[in-house]
Amino acid sequence: MAIKTFSIKGTDSRDMARQAQKALADFQPKLLLFFASSNYESPEAALQEAFPNSEIIGSSSHSEYCNNDYTSGSVSIMAMDAGSVEDVYVQVVENIGAEPDLRDVLDGMHSHFGGVDEILMNFERYVGIVLFESSAKAEEVFMDRLGTATDLLFVGGSSSAADDGQSLVYANGRSYTSAAVLAVLKTTNGYDVLKTQSAHIFSERKLTVTKSDLRNRILYEFDHRPCGEVYAEVLGVEENEIQNYFVCNPLGVVAGDEIFVRTFNQIQDGGITLHCGLPEGTEINVLKIGNIVDDTQKALDEAIPYQPAGVINFNCLYRTLEILNENQVEPYCALFGRYPSIGFSTNGEAFLGHINETSTILVIK
Repeated sequence: MAIKTFSIKGTDSRDMARQAQKALADFQPKLLLFFASSNYESPEAALQEAFPNSEIIGSSSHSEYCNNDYTSGSVSIMAMDAGSVEDVYVQVVENIGAEPDLRDVLDGMHSHFGGVDEILMNFERYVGIVLFESSAKAEEVFMDRLGTATDLLFVGGSSSAADDGQSLVYANGRSYTSAAVLAVLKTTNGYDVLKTQSAHIFSERKLTVTKSDLRNRILYEFDHRPCGEVYAEVLGVEENEIQNYFVCNPLGVVAGDEIFVRTFNQIQDGGITLHCGLPEGTEINVLKIGNIVDDTQKALDEAIPYQPAGVINFNCLYRTLEILNENQVEPYCALFGRYPSIGFSTNGEAFLGHINETSTILVIK
């Protein structure tokens, strides 16, 4: 078996790691990816001790997915052996709020696999995973610089936390804040990537961002007018009601058939904060959220007409809260129960940039 997926609820991190060892007896993972409830203390150290010969990366989580199940207070684990991942290389970039230059980091990753030419000649086998510690709020610039430094596709998500928990990412047996974990996988049989945002265009009217604070994710103006006033106008509601529509009517950067979602958060300092920043000059449409289960099933069925080795679902926390609110947890999880799969509720997703209210999915063939 090339990939094993399982969920554990341990009394503590050491107990969790012992259970993982038992579940993976006679299995030799090259890469172990985990999403751990922030209730666990030092899960990365316990897992590294249990699996000293494996690369181990992960993120704290608000809630977790594994196969047919949605849980909280657990650890979801995907173990990949040489049957699915031939090689993997992990790097941690710290202090991402300082907007680091990533060229040296990516040069080192390219060199590990024999250089850029090797990767380009076998592009269908190489894919990157990126896990952000979300409190840094630096994903937009980081993803832009990552795209400049490499042609490799990176997908992933930003850490979340349960109530009163700490947001963290994990690698090399250590935990990190204000950091990004990068892992390049040389897959054995290839991969696919898909995203579904369950969002559709509400209004064909294009709005241009004319004043924003990208670093602090605050939007001030559309078309040289207060953004709240224009947003209310498009929706046909009173301006004092707009906060009720932030999640069900997010914003979208529309590029052909692709939609990249940005969601308002709260009214602040004469503007409105966003979960993902929008630079000045960006054109957006106001969107509406559809049926998450139906849209996800359609996306999965179209993109995965085969039995994959494993599926990783970076699913926005807003989408988790919506399926909980609509009592759609069981049918949603059943879609992923068709495959060996894990996932977690993210504070934003990575796919050609930083987005949210989206499910970004990595499929290992």
